[in-house]
Amino acid sequence: MSAALTAGAQAAPGLTLTRDGQPAAVIVLADNPSPAAVAGAQVLGDMLFQMSGARLKVVKEGQLAGAKAEQGRIVAAGEDAATAFILVGESGLARQLNATAEGLGAGGIRIKTFANALALLGPDAKTPSDPWGTRYAVTTLLDETLGCKCLWPTESGLVVPARKTVEVPALDVRFTPLLRQRLIRPMGYGDRLQAGLDKLSFTKEDYLHYHQAKGPDWFGWQRMGGTLGLIGGDGSILPKEAWDRFQKEHPEWFAMQADGSRAQAPNESRPRLCKSNPALIDAIVEEKLKELKANPGRTSVSLMTHDGGQTGMCLCPACKAMDPQEGRPIKLWTYNHATKKLDQIDYVSLTDRMFTFYNAIAEKVAKEYPDVLFCGQAYSVYSAPPVRTKLHPNIIIRYVGISYATDKLRKEGLDDWDTWSKAASKLYFRPNLLLLGRREGTPAIYVHKLAADFRHLAGHGMLGTDFDSCVHNWATQGLNYYILAKCHWNPDLDVDAAIDDYCKAGFGAGWREARKYLARIEQLTDKMAAEGLTITAPYTPEVIAELRGYLDAADKAAEGDAAVRRRVAFLRTGLDYTEMQAKVYRIVEGAKDRALTDEEKAQSGALLDQRWRMMRKMFKDEPFAVNVGYVCWGERLAPVVWRGPSAKVKAEIEADEVGRPVEAPK
Repeated sequence: MSAALTAGAQAAPGLTLTRDGQPAAVIVLADNPSPAAVAGAQVLGDMLFQMSGARLKVVKEGQLAGAKAEQGRIVAAGEDAATAFILVGESGLARQLNATAEGLGAGGIRIKTFANALALLGPDAKTPSDPWGTRYAVTTLLDETLGCKCLWPTESGLVVPARKTVEVPALDVRFTPLLRQRLIRPMGYGDRLQAGLDKLSFTKEDYLHYHQAKGPDWFGWQRMGGTLGLIGGDGSILPKEAWDRFQKEHPEWFAMQADGSRAQAPNESRPRLCKSNPALIDAIVEEKLKELKANPGRTSVSLMTHDGGQTGMCLCPACKAMDPQEGRPIKLWTYNHATKKLDQIDYVSLTDRMFTFYNAIAEKVAKEYPDVLFCGQAYSVYSAPPVRTKLHPNIIIRYVGISYATDKLRKEGLDDWDTWSKAASKLYFRPNLLLLGRREGTPAIYVHKLAADFRHLAGHGMLGTDFDSCVHNWATQGLNYYILAKCHWNPDLDVDAAIDDYCKAGFGAGWREARKYLARIEQLTDKMAAEGLTITAPYTPEVIAELRGYLDAADKAAEGDAAVRRRVAFLRTGLDYTEMQAKVYRIVEGAKDRALTDEEKAQSGALLDQRWRMMRKMFKDEPFAVNVGYVCWGERLAPVVWRGPSAKVKAEIEADEVGRPVEAPK
């Protein structure tokens, strides 16, 4: 139980919601309920039915003729006279009991028991930046009091205790989340994923069919939500029309490469700007003013340029003059038009240049719109704090740093955050740290580091988050997603207690062995970060055998519990895949030092054929275990050459699937 859900001294006695598999309460909504209340009532009713077999009636309070509150209890007539009442969302009856959202901030929750009633509500529409408080109240009750858990977004990840009689203890909770924006992006279908699906011979329709999560929305269950109302994103400093127009009419406004050319790389989708050009700055100011005039209620605009691409940052003399030579040393890419390749040069951080550019725009726009916020970011070659430049007070920083790939990167990222938190009046966290292992899909668990760092950031200026992204590798990294979501709601989370809760709920009698399994993976991830290893390197045959032993023991302990054994099998799918990936990447690493023999090439080809078959099976049978389509997009197997499965393997797959065509999504 989190600090948010603690029984109050003044709470009424506990309440029975179902008794011996029969309804003992009715769910009551206002006559005009909020969307959050409607959604909350649906989730509550479904979970209570799954727990007890009792389907509670859902009514509008107007249907309870003559019902009223007297001396802390609801008095009703007829068949409802002897029942308990679950008031979901603000309503007249809730107000009569003095259960309101008064004093709650955005996303806040109110949970309170009365003599014969339970109130579950939030401010909802009163706080449009986070209007789902009532739904959060419901899932908080289900998760932290009734023991329902959403471990991962499939049927096997939903834990619903079987209980014919469901009771809640005395509760009196009033809580508003610290963070105004709690966002973990759920990665969905896109061009990158389709590139990987093509390698596995799957279509978009296949993906939509097999990748349907069953059960409650995991992100909604974990109370992710809220918004800071900020406009940002790659290249959003200009609309596409302006990017295209500027390139056509003003090529001198774009980045000069080391070879002196301002031409962008061929087919460049993320062009770079010459940030010292005063005419460009004036043109961007015009675009920002147009944007604000066209959207009178807008409170922020984006200053974010492109964060990737094949063309390097500008190296003209005027731009270079903005870069203090005492800045942090970095490696900078620049496009070589002669070789048609990127060259790497030693340089210094571009942060001062970037924020001089940001400031120039902000100062001019703020003359007409003094309260508007300007969204910039600390990222890539401008992630280090500025050396000389002071930020305009209306600039809000989207900080991207912190990685768990190495201990050095983690420390540097935390140190930079601390410096940025003093330099900027407003700061939010948009890291890529969840992308560790996205190209391999293998395990990486770093929950203790993650919880400690999250607590630190929350105490040093973090207004909100925007994590990029949940890749959906739930069998290999799902504990990270789970603990991270819990930290968003409660930055002071007791991480060890939360892991115990996760394991006890999900793995029953085998929970200790499951916990050892997850703890061992965290040890291996720590070893990787400390020693600078590749993510697959720790998974030797001996380590795989050790990990398999933990899962075997968990499975044996859970004998007779089909739901727990299915969850153990889910983790085993991730381990089997990890064993295969470790074999493949040992070959890849070996091939970097010497040429493979013909026999080794044949062996690697056969192994990759076997892996292809495994990945196709995972895609169909356990699509949330590892996002194999995304792995296929991002993986780097060079210098090993594999041009896809052999004709023999494809024929075997086709023969195996005869009579079992992929169904069209409904």
